[in-house]
Amino acid sequence: KGQIHRLVEDYVERFMGGYEDKSSRFCFLMRRIEVLLDTLVEHLSRELAQSQFVTAACELRVDESPQGVRPIRIDLASGGSIRVGGIIDRLDIYKQDDVTYFRVVDYKTGSKEFRLAEVMDGINVQMLIYLMSIWANGGQRYGQVTPAGVLYLPAKLPVVKVDRGADEETAERARVKVMRMNGLLLDNPEIIRDMELDAAGLFIPARLTSTENGEAVAAGSSVASLRQFALIKR
Repeated sequence: KGQIHRLVEDYVERFMGGYEDKSSRFCFLMRRIEVLLDTLVEHLSRELAQSQFVTAACELRVDESPQGVRPIRIDLASGGSIRVGGIIDRLDIYKQDDVTYFRVVDYKTGSKEFRLAEVMDGINVQMLIYLMSIWANGGQRYGQVTPAGVLYLPAKLPVVKVDRGADEETAERARVKVMRMNGLLLDNPEIIRDMELDAAGLFIPARLTSTENGEAVAAGSSVASLRQFALIKR
C-alpha cells in the first residue's frame, strides 16, 4: 500500500501539478484510485502465485513494428483484406514440453462479459483477433504456440455481498469470485488446472469435476476445443 501511495503521489506531482490547488473531489478520486490499485495488485498477486502461467509481456503491440507481433490478415467478401492491430494488455504463457500455451488478458473497468454468440456475429472480436495473431505469427518470439484462451479481468472495486456475521475467509472467497475473469478457455483439463491450482473456478471461468475416468471440465465452464478455436479463426 505504501508503494502504491508513493507512486500515485509522484504521478500527481509530476504530471498534474500536485494536490495544492486541487478540489476535494479530485483528492477523493485519487484516493479511490489508490484503493483500486491496491485491491487489483493484491488480487493479481494471488492469482498468478497459484498459476503455472507467467506474464510474458504487458502492452504487447500487435502491428508491423519490430517490437510487435504481426497482425493476421482478414480477407473480405469484396476481395480486399485488412489487418487489425492494437495493444494486448497482458500476455501469459505456460511452457509444456515443446509447446507454449498462451492466454490473452484484457483489463476492463466496466462490466464487459464475453459472449460467444456475439463473436459468431462478428461483434466484440478484438480479443480473439489478438489471439489469432499470436497463434499465427507469435512462433518466432514464443516458440510453438497453442492458444489457452482469452480473458477479461475486472479492473474495478468489487462490491461483495455476504451474510451478516460471515467470517473473513468467506468474505475473501466472495471478493475473489466477484473479481473472477470471464472469457473463453481451451477445453483441456490439464491446462485449466495449470491456470488454477484448485480448478474450482475462483479465478477463471472454468472448473474441473471428478469422473470415473479422471478429471473433466465441469458443465457451465466457458471453454472451446482447439478445433473450435480454429473454426473461429476462419
